[in-house]
Amino acid sequence: MLLLVPWLVAVLTLGTFVVLQVDGWPGEFVAAGGMFCEAFRGDWGQPANTWSNLGFVAAGLWIAARCRPDAAVLPFAGANLFTSSAAIPVVYASAVVFLGPGSMFMHGSGRAWGGTVDVVSMLVFIVFPAAYAAVRCLRGGPRAFLLTYGALLLVFALPRALDVLPVSGTAVYVALVPTIGILEAVAAKRRPEVTRQWRWLGLTAASFTLALVIWRLSHSGAPLCDPHSLVQGHAVWHLLCAVSTLGFFAFYVTEDDPALRD
Repeated sequence: MLLLVPWLVAVLTLGTFVVLQVDGWPGEFVAAGGMFCEAFRGDWGQPANTWSNLGFVAAGLWIAARCRPDAAVLPFAGANLFTSSAAIPVVYASAVVFLGPGSMFMHGSGRAWGGTVDVVSMLVFIVFPAAYAAVRCLRGGPRAFLLTYGALLLVFALPRALDVLPVSGTAVYVALVPTIGILEAVAAKRRPEVTRQWRWLGLTAASFTLALVIWRLSHSGAPLCDPHSLVQGHAVWHLLCAVSTLGFFAFYVTEDDPALRD
């Protein structure tokens, strides 16, 4: 039943999006997300930038499906923290799913509150790999991870939702990305006996780096910007970032820790 949580997140968030899309968006239109090139088309917002976020929903639900007991995660999964608890894959899959509607609320509505939901969803996701890497550095278990993840949500995501975070959510996100890399390097140095398939983390880094380049070049007024095209660089950013979430997942489940083998 726990693995149904990501599906519930998808149904509730996408259902809310559809209802608001049809009934009319509450709040004042402020063109939130307008810096990402695509022209707003009335109550339908930015179509390409909005619906490309379904890539996150698909990625998160695929992860949830692969974590069912009968799916055996992946044929090459090892013994690791991620697969040692049913709660951790559920949290990760749910965070990935939420990235999609979180961004859709901004690009679809153009409202300031939609921008807030977008940034909160980014923080809900990015603190996962930060917490996961930190806990593995300290050889913690599932409980330690869940407590660390919850603490980071209270420190970053909740204050941003309440608009009391002293720095921008984007700044936090940008700072956590290299922090994750450093923590993973520390974890590898401290636990050399643990087997890691670095190519999956490489896929994450490569897809995110390419996405970041396209993201910057497709801002309003940038070389890749065509406001009236349905092919948007920012939409490609969404899809490549969805690939990055799958890379993290593969990296986590293929890790093999001898201390956790039966």
